[in-house]
Amino acid sequence: MKLSAEAEAKLRSWYGPSTWHTPHDSDMNHWYDFVSQYSLDHGHAIDETALREHIVAKIREMKSPMNEHLEEIISNRINLMYNILDFLKHTGR
Repeated sequence: MKLSAEAEAKLRSWYGPSTWHTPHDSDMNHWYDFVSQYSLDHGHAIDETALREHIVAKIREMKSPMNEHLEEIISNRINLMYNILDFLKHTGR
């Protein structure tokens, strides 16, 4: 998956901290910043599988542990992203 430099930087802000997988406000704010940048740069459509694989690969590049539970969290965040982008599309934003 090819993301704009800005979207990639926002995504890195989310998965960079060791707490990325928590529902803490600051971690979720980083995720929302990424979704916002993604929508500006790439519109409202996403390839959910490609994005999940991209995120998993980036986290593994950092030599961070990855397991089924963490991959499920990534999938849940992408589902949330899909819903946000769908809302933005339907409201003309």
